Amino acid sequence: VRVLKKLERIKETEDYWRRNTIATNYPTVTAIELTNKCNFRCTFCPAFTRKPGFMDADLLRHILKTTRFSDSLVQLHFHGESLLHPQLGEMISLCKDAGLNVGLSTNASLLDEKRSRILIQSKLDTLVLAFDGVSKEIFEKYRKHSKYERVKENILRFLDIKESMGAVTPFTDLHVIKIAEATPLINSFVEFWKDTPVDQITVKSFSTRAGQVDETQALKKDWYFGRRPERHPCRWFWSSVIILWDGRIVPCCHDLQGKIIIGNIRDNTLEEIWNSAKMQALRKAEIEGRHASICENCSEWYGTPPGLFGFVSSAVIERFKRMVGSEHSNHPQIFDVRYRRNGLPTNTANVPFSAD
Repeated sequence: VRVLKKLERIKETEDYWRRNTIATNYPTVTAIELTNKCNFRCTFCPAFTRKPGFMDADLLRHILKTTRFSDSLVQLHFHGESLLHPQLGEMISLCKDAGLNVGLSTNASLLDEKRSRILIQSKLDTLVLAFDGVSKEIFEKYRKHSKYERVKENILRFLDIKESMGAVTPFTDLHVIKIAEATPLINSFVEFWKDTPVDQITVKSFSTRAGQVDETQALKKDWYFGRRPERHPCRWFWSSVIILWDGRIVPCCHDLQGKIIIGNIRDNTLEEIWNSAKMQALRKAEIEGRHASICENCSEWYGTPPGLFGFVSSAVIERFKRMVGSEHSNHPQIFDVRYRRNGLPTNTANVPFSAD
């Protein structure tokens, strides 16, 4: 899989810097959305406008049977809380039986003892615990319908259960979003969680989700995320897709509302959809600067100049991403700060909870 991934990355890079509308690489399936339902209403998530529902097991079997995965890591979440899915354990097991590394992100509000054991026993590879609990006041202000104490207790209990079972997986990654109001409390948050069995703590930069979320919550953006005088075509249209719970496919990780639907996995294979007339038209429009509506206000586009300079730029960026440890994510989150435990896999820092 690693060799295949590198070959696909080379083809993707060449097609992108040549500005080809036909992509010869096979797309990375960044995420398979189990559900778009959520029990929180966080201020940094766009409003829910899509029809709510759950992916059924038969559709997931169809996806796994008809789709080639050039990247073995697939996230089973997108715009929703996956722990709401009534067949969660079965869905994870189906992906594991297909030879995939499976990641999942949760707000941990539903992470009771039963679900904790399901996640551990299903051999889930990575679990992101999205807990911006620098304080009760800030947490409940930004994560509407949440209860600070319950979520914190759920996370600590999960870590205790995992440790008592002697389980190595899932790799636990505790996420806190660095909004302006929370910044002074980040260090004390990290210090508390360093003394728990959590494998990694990630301090994430704020995302406006392509301009769909109020930017006043954010700190000043990094130069990498579009604050540059010249905008280039966004590389996501040449690299990856997300499969929504109902089988529809979007080509961008920020399209939480499903505004750019390029096909449905029920009707066509991913290979057919990837270079369909619609997808080629999207690439052509992006090359010509005629951005899709959701892309107009996006400050998190990912692109480089064309030609050899663009190719070299892409290679440098990819190398830099690996240096700062962004292999756990399909997003170029190169300015996130990660703290990792000693003795973890080779693509993590080999020092006891040191910042990258």
